[in-house]
Amino acid sequence: MRFRKGSIALSSTRDYPLLRHVLQSGVITHNQLFELLKLDYCVSSRNAFNNRVLRLVKHGLLIRRDLPLVSGETVYSVSGMGASQLRGRGDCYVHSVSTRNSGACSGFHHSLELNDIHLALKRTGALVYWMPENEIRSRNDLTDNGYWKYYDAVVAVRIAGQDCKFALEYERSPKANRHYASIQQRIEQETSVAHFLYLVPNYDLLGQLAEKLSRCKRAVYIGLFHDFLEQTLALTVWSTGSPVTVTLASVLSPGKEPQRPGSLFSAIAV
Repeated sequence: MRFRKGSIALSSTRDYPLLRHVLQSGVITHNQLFELLKLDYCVSSRNAFNNRVLRLVKHGLLIRRDLPLVSGETVYSVSGMGASQLRGRGDCYVHSVSTRNSGACSGFHHSLELNDIHLALKRTGALVYWMPENEIRSRNDLTDNGYWKYYDAVVAVRIAGQDCKFALEYERSPKANRHYASIQQRIEQETSVAHFLYLVPNYDLLGQLAEKLSRCKRAVYIGLFHDFLEQTLALTVWSTGSPVTVTLASVLSPGKEPQRPGSLFSAIAV
C-alpha cells in the first residue's frame, strides 16, 4: 500500500508500544524508553530505535526536550496528536493526568525517577503489571471500580507463584501538613489493594512521613528510593505500625496478613 507523501504509517508492534510507554510515563529519557521496550521485546537494535523515535518526533507524535539538568539526556513526552492516536486504539488517557507533565524541573525529576522504579522491577522478571497514574485516574474518574487515591502506580509482582498487588507512591518531597490527614483517610478507606509502599529519597523524609501517618489504621510501609533500585523486593522497609524492619517481599508474600498498627513509629537509627 502506498501512502501520501508526508504521512506516517504506525506499526502496532513497534510504534504503538513506544508511544504507550511515553504516555504512561509522562516524561521519559531516551535510555529509559529504549530499556523498557527492550525488556518488552519490542526492540533489539539501538540504531533502529533511534530512527523510529526521530521519525515520531518529526511527525509531531512525540515532543522532544533537551534538559541540561537531567544528565544532558533528551527526554520525551507524547503530543496531543500522539495521545489522540493512542486513545483511538483504546488506551486510557486523562488530559490533566498530572502536574508532572508541566515544565517544572521537580516534576520532571519525579517522573524520571518513577521510571527508574518501574525499570528496576521489570529487570527482576517478577513484575506482572504496572498500572500507571493515567490508568488509575481513568478508572477512578470514569468507572465505579476505582481506587480511593490517585497513586503513582498500582503494581503486581509474582512471589511464590502468586500475584501480589500493592499501591506505590514516590514521595520525592514533603507535602504540606494539611494533606496528610486526607491521605490517611483515603488509605484507610481503600478496598482494592491491601498493601501500601512509599519510597522516599532520605531518612529525614522517611521519619517525617512515618510520623504524619503514624495514626493510620492500615500499615504503610516506607523504604528508601536508592536502596529500592538496588534491592527491589529485598528492600528493607519500615512500617508505621511497628518499630521492626522487614523486607518488602515478606510483606507481600501470599498469606501474609497486612500488619495492624500497634505503636507509634520509633526513632530511626541511621
